[in-house]
Amino acid sequence: MFNPKDLTPRFAARLIDRDYYSAQAGQAFTDGESAFLHFVAEGQARNLNPSPFFYTEWYRWQNSTAKFASALHHFVERAAFGPIDPAPFIDSVAFLAANPAYTSILSVLIALTERRDTSVSKNLDDHLSHLALRQQSVHSSIRSSVIRMQPTVRKRLVWVQAGAGFSTTKWFRPDAPRSWDLMCIWYTLAGLDLSHGEIHLRQSGTKSTAIHHVLRNDPAFLERYDQILFLDDDLTVDHPDIDRLFDIAAHGQLDLFQASLLPESYCVWPDLFRKSKSGIRKTTGVEIMMPGFTRAALFSSRDIFGRSVSGFGLDFMLSERLRQAGGKIGVVDAVAFGHFSKIDEIGGAYYRLMRALGINQKLELFSAIQELGKLPTFHDI
Repeated sequence: MFNPKDLTPRFAARLIDRDYYSAQAGQAFTDGESAFLHFVAEGQARNLNPSPFFYTEWYRWQNSTAKFASALHHFVERAAFGPIDPAPFIDSVAFLAANPAYTSILSVLIALTERRDTSVSKNLDDHLSHLALRQQSVHSSIRSSVIRMQPTVRKRLVWVQAGAGFSTTKWFRPDAPRSWDLMCIWYTLAGLDLSHGEIHLRQSGTKSTAIHHVLRNDPAFLERYDQILFLDDDLTVDHPDIDRLFDIAAHGQLDLFQASLLPESYCVWPDLFRKSKSGIRKTTGVEIMMPGFTRAALFSSRDIFGRSVSGFGLDFMLSERLRQAGGKIGVVDAVAFGHFSKIDEIGGAYYRLMRALGINQKLELFSAIQELGKLPTFHDI
């Protein structure tokens, strides 16, 4: 019986740009087949790129390729099931939507590698320059307005980036004691809920652009607070746990912190999940879905928030900045939140928004990696 996998090596070999790969390897190859065999045997381990459109180290970091002969084998077989990105500047979902003549991202990559399609620049700097223009356009288009402004003398703030799926009654308990003000940043007026909360703002854009614009244009909103916790609106939270999180972080003198994650939550970093029911763990960083800051830590890194519209890469840059400055970063195991919304990079509303804005979130992340010179990793210390 015919097995489609029998064709995998043949297609994978077509993803080698022989001249480009020869320059990478520092030796000449007489044909594409010999170049491909070298990549499988040696080149992949050296993180050599088979073409300007396939970033080996990046791809292997993004995907679990250990059970495959090479990252190219993985790409060929995975591409049969849907879009998958071979390089940080290629958004396969967006490319296929804009170019319906292609049947798969595999056919796209073969055409690019064989230079039958020249629509995608092989120069990373071209893509970064285009991204910078798109980021500038997004920031220029953002408008803000105050809906309610009634801060108290409390010294802690919970900021929720709120959309149509969020209600202040979701976890807020108006009759329960608390040491924090609630600030809702509504990125859409659909589902607007003013039932509770001292501060309500309307601002289009994303969580990172909202934080950036408030820090730049209205820093007084945040300057009055000693601790600030930034939450996504799809987190499962218990009202009393917020005070516990603030208290434990303050007692542990954490400059940057987050609650641990409940089992079955969606997150790619294993060390951010709950490991016990008490204490804190010092970590290399925290995730952008729910970072907490001291005021000093937030304002010392305020320039970073404007660097990523999607938020991808921000947590990495923030964590590195604070670590290098001697800051203390940790996960609070005594408190756990849930993040049960499935991550859907193909059809999810957030990713559709990024594509509508012309923002490639993975390129924003790669830009941070390029700047810092290493891949992000959040783990216990």
